[in-house]
Amino acid sequence: MTGSKMSPDRAIALAWLRQALADELDDPMRSIGFKRTARGVSYSRHWGDGRQKVDIELIARPRYAPDAIQVSLSVSFVSAGIADVARGMLPEGDEEVVRKDVVERSVLDQIMRNPPVLTFRDERELRDLVSHLKGWLKSSVIPYMDARSSVEEFARESNRSLMANSGDGFPRGPRPVVLAAVQKFLGYPDDALATLEFAYPPETQERVYYSGAFTVVSSD
Repeated sequence: MTGSKMSPDRAIALAWLRQALADELDDPMRSIGFKRTARGVSYSRHWGDGRQKVDIELIARPRYAPDAIQVSLSVSFVSAGIADVARGMLPEGDEEVVRKDVVERSVLDQIMRNPPVLTFRDERELRDLVSHLKGWLKSSVIPYMDARSSVEEFARESNRSLMANSGDGFPRGPRPVVLAAVQKFLGYPDDALATLEFAYPPETQERVYYSGAFTVVSSD
């Protein structure tokens, strides 16, 4: 349509993003242990036998903004050792829960309250968005990751979150199995069993579905 403003090609947008990250985020992120490859748009730092990651993604022409590109941010906790334990506890076919050894992934609205959707159509708008991300990293995202800077702290915070949702009656899904795998990896099988017992009470379908996790933990 005449006068409409179309979003840039994704390759061009990625080049803009990499330059904006180099200018705005690389130095402050490096000062707290995070590194980014020259061609990448993610930051990572050491975490146990794995790493913590801040992942930035471009979503070209989302349905709600077909003339724009969305910038999204998430954080990941990656551990081959924990993922290997979790795969041995999850039902067959559920191994995708820890795909690419990702123990947990949290999107931005799980970390901070009601973040706005960020979209851009040109480099200036993208630069403005990166400034927003810089502020959110400092105020919310990095504190969230710092509170889980060790595997032990991650287990404690995950357990606290699980217990805070007690009695809601909703199915728990596989996440408590992964938490139990973290606890087992740390050498706390009693804590792992307590997590499973809390998440999957007797006489529930999930207790049956995740029974293999109980068997693995109880065998220690």
